[in-house]
Amino acid sequence: MLEVNSHKHLKKYYQKNLALWPHNLTLTRLISRSLSRKDNTFIQLSSDSRNFWWPGLLIPLCLHNNNIVLILSERQYRLLFEVELPKLSSSRLGFDYVEGIELIPSDEKIWVLRYQDLIFANEKDLLKNRQLIFPESEFISNELRESMSIKITPKDWENLIASHSRFEASIIEVHERLSRSLFNQSLRSDAVIRIDFRELLALKEILKDDLPSVMPWQRALNVVNNGWVTWAKIDNQKLSWDWYIEPLLPLQILSGLLSKNTLLMLTNSGQSDSFFLDLNSKKFTFNVKVELGNKFDQEPIPLFVPKRQPLPNTSNFYRHIIRQCQRLILGRTHPTIVLVDDLQLRLQITSELAGEFGLRVVHETTNIETNGIVCCSCNWWIVNQYNLPTPDQLIFPVIPLPTLESPWIAAKVEMLKHQGRDWFREFLFPETLAILLKSLAIIRGKDVRVAILDGRMRYRSWGKLIFEALEPWVALERLLPY
Repeated sequence: MLEVNSHKHLKKYYQKNLALWPHNLTLTRLISRSLSRKDNTFIQLSSDSRNFWWPGLLIPLCLHNNNIVLILSERQYRLLFEVELPKLSSSRLGFDYVEGIELIPSDEKIWVLRYQDLIFANEKDLLKNRQLIFPESEFISNELRESMSIKITPKDWENLIASHSRFEASIIEVHERLSRSLFNQSLRSDAVIRIDFRELLALKEILKDDLPSVMPWQRALNVVNNGWVTWAKIDNQKLSWDWYIEPLLPLQILSGLLSKNTLLMLTNSGQSDSFFLDLNSKKFTFNVKVELGNKFDQEPIPLFVPKRQPLPNTSNFYRHIIRQCQRLILGRTHPTIVLVDDLQLRLQITSELAGEFGLRVVHETTNIETNGIVCCSCNWWIVNQYNLPTPDQLIFPVIPLPTLESPWIAAKVEMLKHQGRDWFREFLFPETLAILLKSLAIIRGKDVRVAILDGRMRYRSWGKLIFEALEPWVALERLLPY
């Protein structure tokens, strides 16, 4: 019955709104079935879905809101309440919801939670057999990790000393010892440096039974060292540093989430995210898995991977990729996206290209010229791609392998090594594929060429696996600069 009613209301909705995505009727049926059955459902949207899939999700939720939790990022939250619900109001359907954790809703209301609220609700066992809906689930890992992360600022140290004055000397000693160590290690003004977890335990030992009850110290001093990583971000100009504490395995910390609740997940890029790898390790299975294809999804990507490329650790690599980027950009009349995750390398490339192409070159900005050149990280492109015109080409000077300079990445690799596991094949490489596939999802079928200028595509065994993951593609052996 829900399926039929949702289908009917969606048709009425499209009498007043332009149908920009052909799969919404199918999506509505799938969502309706999942809501009725309360099963674990995974739906991969087509590459042309953009944000057009929202009506297919929201209309069944308006008609069936029993024990539903909708988990949203900040961006999704704004999109829902500022764009999608106002459009839906014309259909005279009510989105009966309660937002946040101030008030726990009855079973008949949709519970809208941000990720940080989800973590709190799970800790307090408030979810109680509700079905959890994750739109754009390809971002779950990052959203969970960022929501669980703890940040301790210089002001927080001051507050700790003020509230625990009898331990003032000992607290200051810990802070000064950490400061000396960190600044001695910082080679760059924006250095990120691992902190031994024993420093946190030492602080906890000083305070003993008088642990702070205010955030962030309450959370920081209650984390368990197994499964967490800590580091400092240095500001040499201000001679200060911020302390960060993040979980390595967010899913393990969310105990009971999988056993007490069913999941409905929508994604644009498949199950390559770390979250899904963690699900697989726990033998979690979806009752329903559906891929909503697009006729363009099987269109081959025009792929340029030169056969004789230097490796990133060689002396001539940097000058080579600069020359290649300049050559590829020369004469292009539409936007070019240059994707580099390493900040220092990205800023260097941005500066070099600006010297050649002037104001056409911007850094992580959506306000560009018609033939603009945007230098950005892969994640920035994934989030902002819909706010930019369709590019002429994507250029990857290097393969977006997660860097071991990231404390979180390095700590997770160490954990896997300690467990005797293949840290590259189980973690780094899947993360790389996830980033690549997310970056390329939108350009499939749009005649956008992709250039990868990293010699490891040809000279490393795992380069062949990337070629396979990018299928279908057609090789561009030689390119003219226009």
